[in-house]
Amino acid sequence: MTIPLRPGPVDVHAHIVPPRLIDRLAAGERAGYAAERLPDGRVKVTLAGKPFNPPLLPGMVDLGLRLATMDEQGVAAQVVSPWVGLTGSGLPAGDAAWLTEAVNAEIGAFVRAHPERFLGLGTAPLAVPDAGVAILERAVGEHGLLGVEIPTIGDVALDDRALDPFWSAAERLGALVMLHPLLAPMEGPYGRYFLNNLIHNPLETSVAAAHLVFGGVMERHPNLRILLVHGGGFLPYNLGRLVRGRKVRPETAVAMTGSVEASVARFLFDTVTHSPAALRFLVEEMGADRVLLGTDYPFDMADPDPRGTGAAAGLDAPARAAIERGNLDGLLAGVPVRP
Repeated sequence: MTIPLRPGPVDVHAHIVPPRLIDRLAAGERAGYAAERLPDGRVKVTLAGKPFNPPLLPGMVDLGLRLATMDEQGVAAQVVSPWVGLTGSGLPAGDAAWLTEAVNAEIGAFVRAHPERFLGLGTAPLAVPDAGVAILERAVGEHGLLGVEIPTIGDVALDDRALDPFWSAAERLGALVMLHPLLAPMEGPYGRYFLNNLIHNPLETSVAAAHLVFGGVMERHPNLRILLVHGGGFLPYNLGRLVRGRKVRPETAVAMTGSVEASVARFLFDTVTHSPAALRFLVEEMGADRVLLGTDYPFDMADPDPRGTGAAAGLDAPARAAIERGNLDGLLAGVPVRP
């Protein structure tokens, strides 16, 4: 794939609500879905009759602010993906199909309008696997997107065999599939101290990755390109425990035949660890060739200085070059996933 991106670092984890999607929501294209531009310039959206509060962050919708932030960070380009609220999770099948197709079409239009600064990921509904496959195929083939963002824990467990056609299509298309947690409700043990984000988000990613490993998905589809955000959650730190469990617990042998290490070695990870020491451990444990620069823009839990985090981690120049751009260039060129 030839992409006319500017030379320089690329942020693979940045969210957007594309402007033409806001226009379509504001026009009332589908009942129960709306967008309102407030006097202060912010945008408030309603999905399936549910207003989302607070309004969208300015960086989610303001191109000028996004570009200025990228320039401050020394980021040449972003791979933009939907705000996770737009992935269709929890919606009726017809609504989910309409919303995700609209998201993909408008992210595609956005990146085509700014080809030097942006690549795109769309999304696909998993509750209806056949529709998910068709929408994935259009995302890549018609809208020119690199792949899709899907929730870690959503309508269907990621190791459900009903999703095998989706994984087969992603593998066949060479699509990048980014797993992103849905923000858990603020209740129970996660209801205080923002733990629904600080703890539950990386926990969701870790559980989803374990489902893909122990459920045999990574074995059945060895060329899948799965990106685990937030540095892979707790997975890299907890890998030894999973390996031990595979050796001694019969429950882990239900759906997989090989080793945990072989399946985990096929995952990709972003750099959003918020800790140079944690990033250094991630690179040492998983390999610099499996890590991609990320920020989680425009949220307050984003890494505001991703290149600085890499420098503070003490990574050598070849590792930093691979993480900031080389690994993504390899994916775009069709370099196979590590066997």
